[in-house]
Amino acid sequence: VMSGVETKSPGFYTRRLREKRSDRRGFDSERLVFKDDELSYALGKDGATRKKLEMASGAILQYVGHIAFIAGTRKERRRCREFIEWLLQQRRGSVTIADTARRDDVTEVRVPESCKGWVTGNRGSEL
Repeated sequence: VMSGVETKSPGFYTRRLREKRSDRRGFDSERLVFKDDELSYALGKDGATRKKLEMASGAILQYVGHIAFIAGTRKERRRCREFIEWLLQQRRGSVTIADTARRDDVTEVRVPESCKGWVTGNRGSEL
């Protein structure tokens, strides 16, 4: 509902909102402000990218105007922010995740160069 209202009346909910981080361990919410070109990329066609970020992180992720609302435990919120950062970084080039051995949300798989297109799909559609 808020997103629909914000579309019809830009700034209705978001005019005074700024980025917000929380270090609270339990359930809390955070906000992340997108630039114009970042929003459509982070949303994806029919919200597909937003839904993937939400599912992979375990956090609740909703966009209202240019603001991403991230809710969940501290671990879920941090993971969601990190995934969004990686997503936006890949627009400028390849992204390397250096600390995969210390993560509990990653399974590292070596993909032969000749199979990368098959694994990722057309324009990354299978990611």
